[in-house]
Amino acid sequence: MPLSCTYSVAPAILEAAQPDDCLFMSFSFSCVAIFCLLGACILSACLVRGMIGLAVMDTPGHRSAHDTPTPKGGGIGVMLAFASVLPVLMYVTGQPLFSFSACALAAATLLLCAVSWLDDIYQWSPAIKFAAQCAAACIIVAGGITLPWPTPVIGAALSILWLIFITNAVNFMDGLNGLISGCLCVAALCLAGAATYLGVPALRWPALLMACCLAGFLPFNFPNARIFLGDVGSQGCGLLAGAAALYIAAHSPLPSGWVVGPALLFPLIYDVIFTLIRRKLAGHSLVQAHRGHLYQVLHRSGIYAPALSIMEWAFTLWGMMVSCFVAPMPVVAGSITAFILVCVPQLVWTGFAILRTRQHPVGAW
Repeated sequence: MPLSCTYSVAPAILEAAQPDDCLFMSFSFSCVAIFCLLGACILSACLVRGMIGLAVMDTPGHRSAHDTPTPKGGGIGVMLAFASVLPVLMYVTGQPLFSFSACALAAATLLLCAVSWLDDIYQWSPAIKFAAQCAAACIIVAGGITLPWPTPVIGAALSILWLIFITNAVNFMDGLNGLISGCLCVAALCLAGAATYLGVPALRWPALLMACCLAGFLPFNFPNARIFLGDVGSQGCGLLAGAAALYIAAHSPLPSGWVVGPALLFPLIYDVIFTLIRRKLAGHSLVQAHRGHLYQVLHRSGIYAPALSIMEWAFTLWGMMVSCFVAPMPVVAGSITAFILVCVPQLVWTGFAILRTRQHPVGAW
């Protein structure tokens, strides 16, 4: 008999069972896992509904897309539901409960979410948020979720920079109803579906769980917003998305499997980088709040906000298709092919924004 797993009784029970019993028990564990996912969706929705009643308001500013004060902090519901159900889901699916990397990721996410929520309430200096992001990224990398190449030290440095960047990118792009929550929900569903093909089956259930938690939030935010994610949701989800991308890059056996994370998140990455470069060339401050992102410019030109969000979801889905296509290719060929394929729709999108603002002027970008 094979050695039983030390971190979950589920594999040992399955090994001891007869073939018919094993099939039945495997089905039972799958049912429990599905029940956990449905429970997470409901729990997330209930918590989000409670946060609406708490009424920590987001007052419209010069860069806001909304006109009336709206509650924020919906991300607390998403993150609490994810954290509450994940240990149970990992247990019933035979995943390690208390690995060092998992504990480090949990501690980093808790730290960043706590600081983000306090910032939502007290409006702290951006330096405090940035310090929390740096600390969270360092904790994750120290826990072992890091790039092993080109050298361990350089890989760790690149991993920290990636986590800080993607956390901020997700936060910057959280400005329209359903844009970030929808993109991340689509990304999580795609990752769960392709996890086995990519050689990272351990991410299947956590990705499905995140998708369900975001699905519990979406009806309250899209197409009309009764509540926003807030920094807790955008930064917390951004950190987890960045960590998942690092895990895939480090563990996928496919030569170009590393492109999956960047390709999935490329619509957000492109918008942020394009906006920063454009503002730098125009002589604008890179740290000053603005409404010059492509999605903001298109919304200011009169395009219906949900239509813009759905387009961003489609770009996310395209990124998954591209990454699955190029993953088996050699590293250089796959990386170049992926970059070209994910850039094409973004360049078209940029051209559309330029033409649109010429026909419907929005003022300075």
